[in-house]
This record gives sequence, structure tokens and C-alpha cells, in this order.
Amino acid sequence: MKSPFSCVLLVMLASPILRAEAQDTKNHQLVFVEDVEPDDDEALVEEEFTIEKPVNVNNVFIPTHEWQTIKPDHTVLPGLHIRMNLQTGLKEAKLIDGDDGTNYFKALEKFRKTGHTGIGKAVVPSSNVESADDSPGGNPRDVEREEMLRENIMEALKNIKSEDGKSPEELSLEAAEAKKKFRSYEDLKKDFSEINLVMETDSEILTKVISQYQTSDSDDQKATLLEDLEYLVHQFDNAITFADMGGLESIVKPALNSSSSTVKQGALHLLGSAVQSNPKVQIAALEAGLLQTLIRAVTQDPKDGVSRKAIYALSCLVRGFPYGQQVLVQHGGLEVLRKVFDHKDWQSIPLQLKIVSLLHDLLVERAEAEGERLEQLNRLDFSEQLAIGGWCPAVSSLLTAASFDRRDRRYDMGAALRNEMPLRPDHDTVDKVVSAMDSMVEVCRYHFNEALPLLRHLANTYDDLAYKEQFQDDDGGYGLFKGLAEMIQKLIKNINVKAEL
Repeated sequence: MKSPFSCVLLVMLASPILRAEAQDTKNHQLVFVEDVEPDDDEALVEEEFTIEKPVNVNNVFIPTHEWQTIKPDHTVLPGLHIRMNLQTGLKEAKLIDGDDGTNYFKALEKFRKTGHTGIGKAVVPSSNVESADDSPGGNPRDVEREEMLRENIMEALKNIKSEDGKSPEELSLEAAEAKKKFRSYEDLKKDFSEINLVMETDSEILTKVISQYQTSDSDDQKATLLEDLEYLVHQFDNAITFADMGGLESIVKPALNSSSSTVKQGALHLLGSAVQSNPKVQIAALEAGLLQTLIRAVTQDPKDGVSRKAIYALSCLVRGFPYGQQVLVQHGGLEVLRKVFDHKDWQSIPLQLKIVSLLHDLLVERAEAEGERLEQLNRLDFSEQLAIGGWCPAVSSLLTAASFDRRDRRYDMGAALRNEMPLRPDHDTVDKVVSAMDSMVEVCRYHFNEALPLLRHLANTYDDLAYKEQFQDDDGGYGLFKGLAEMIQKLIKNINVKAEL
């Protein structure tokens, strides 16, 4: 049994220690604890209350400006430059460059006085874990504070707003209301099955339309079905499928022999859309003999529109297709197209312009071709065919016809009274004809010499129009007229250069 004196002595010795611990707790400082894996029911929260862990003050790492190895039992305070030595596998540390170590040694002095490093982490138990006040040695104040912090966090999470400023409860109510307005996926599936809705592929639709056309007796219905087919064959693969199904033989060819102008135009439009930039369908069309049919269709009366549609289909068939151009020449296609220029009526001008545009595109294609394509195109001397076929005077004469528009008679009469050239330029037509003449100047220089006076007059006319348009608010007219004037002046220069040679 201890004496009363020894008990009093024990209490007196313990009092400074209790006061020191109370003072440390009052400061709410953190100490460094090793990283541990938290339990599933625990959350890590950084707070300013003390969780004590014994640290040996004598094992604190003392840094210098040189790299030193950190031993396993060393305690490293914040504020150092730390690295891993890849050769030794050990950690090394030193003072940061430019730091004299004042802050580090102040922290070391404080650590020696207080007994802790001043950094650390706290573990806040969740509600389903036994609280700290039930465990031996639990601190009721800390537990109450941790629980309050947890409740504040949970309340803050509940009050988080969405991007449009709505709370989770409001979003839930809104979703429930929206769900009432729409039918479920199962209901839609049931309705679709009741109406027997079946999705068809393009191939199945082509087969269906072809069958309907072959059984139809009405020209109007056939024209409608040809429009449907034309819409489908715009797609590259559908055009090939249409040819593989024999659509060129069973649909296009009979329709071109129809007595109905509407059916013929529909078939020509369908053919042009199917063969355009599609070599496989172009070959199938040649094998079906459709090129000869198109040449014959061009010679028909231009008033019904069949001839213009035939030029469209013929252009789509031979553009970018050297073999098709060779077949066109071999079957006298150029001679047939040339005869269209014998018509001197203004109703034939649109058809003649389409032919001129086709010739221009074929010449440009040769000028821009390279490699194997150039060799294929050179097998046919297209320029010579134009020179001996009478195309040079035909195109230059079209320039005269294209230099007026008889739809405005009052302008022409006024120009005639002022001793001006009684011709009103049609700008789009002049553009096409001059472009074609520029591509043909190599083989047509002598014939184009006769058109020089008209070309100079047109160049001056467009220069004047450009000068007037530059003072207007709209710059579109100025750019158009200036461009035409420069193009005509370039053609004049090329003709003069060739003539001098």
C-alpha cells in the first residue's frame, strides 16, 4: 500500500504533463500520420484537431544544400527538395535552391518544443460505425464535432443545383411529368407490330418500283415511277444495283422508244443520273447501245425538251470516260451534234450552248489529264476532229447569236437609234462561248480572227459596265463584268499571238 505522500507526489508530477497535453489539444494542431487505407465505412476529412502519434525528435532529417540520403527512421519536415535516386533506389533530400533553411529550422525548433510536426489527417467514422464516445478513451467533443461536420457535408450535397439551377427534387418531379407525356418503348413496339411496319432496303425498293413500272399502263404513272427511280440512283451503289438488275434494258431503253415526250424526258434524266461519274454503269450503258439512242434523240425537235435532256444524259455518259468519247466519235456523234448549229432560230440557242459546254469540258479534261488517263485520251485526236468537222465557225457564229437578248426590244431599238450595235449581251451565254473559244483557240485561230471585232466590242462594253457598277452598293455586278472583260481580253491576246506565229 502506497503512502499518501507518494500519491501526492505522483499527482504533482503528472500535472505538468496533463497541462501540456491540454494546451496542445487547445491549439488544434495536426500531426503527421502514415497513409493508411480507410475502411469502406470511413471518410477522410482534413481538420484542425490533434491525433497524436509518437515521433522521435532526435531522428529529424537535417538538410544542407547537398543531396543526402533519407534513412527509414528519419522524420522529414515540409519545405525540402526530395528526389528518388534511380541508381540506389533511395530517397534523397536537400534545401530548395535559393533557400537558406530559415523556415525549415524554425519548423524544427517548433517541433522540438511541441513534440509534433504540425501536419496530419483525421478519420471521421460514418454513422453505421460505433461512435468514439462508446469506445474506450473516446473524446466526446471530437466525436460531436466530427458528426456536425458530416451532417454539414451531407446537407451541402443535397443542396447542389444542376446546370439550369434546379435541385435534385425538382429534377425528379420534372422527369416524372415528362414521362407521362410520352409513350414507353414497349407501347411503340406494340403499335408498330399491329400496323405491320416493315423497313425496306434500297435494293428492295428498286425491285418494287421496277415491277410497278413494268405492269403500269399509264404514261403519267410511268413518269412518276421514273422520277422515283431517278431519286434512288443518285446514290452510287444504287445506280450499280439498278444496272445489275437490268434496269437499263428493261426500263430506260423501252422508255426512250415511248411515244410520250414526258416518259422520254424522265428516262433521259434517269439515265444521266445513273451514269454520272459511275464507270461501271457507263460501261453497262454502252453495252446496252444507249449512246447511239442518245445521239438520235439530240436531233429531235428542241421545242419538246427531249433533245436538251438527251444532251444532259450524253454529257454525263462521256465526261471522264475516254472509251465513251471514242465510241461517240466512231458512231458519228460529233457530226450529229454539229448539225444542231445549222438551226438559226433563237429557240435552238439553249441546246447549242449545252453542246458548246460539253466540248469545252472535254477539251479541259484533256488539258488537265496526266499519266494513264492522258494516254487514253491521246488515242483519239479530238482537236483534229473539231478542226475538220466545222466546229470553229459554228462556235464563233454562236458568239454573234449570244450577244443579244431579244426579250428586251426597247433596248435594242434605242441602241439602233443611237447608232450603237443593236445587240444586248446575254452575260451567261457570252461566258460559255468565250470559254469554249479559249479552249479551241489552238485549232481555230484563223476562224476566230473573223470574230475579233465583235470580241473587242464586247470587251469594251463589259469594261464600261464594270466602271459604272463600281459606284453601286452591290459589288456583284462589278465582279461579273470585270471578269468577263478580262476573259475576253485574254482570248483576244491568244488569238493575236497565234495569228502572228
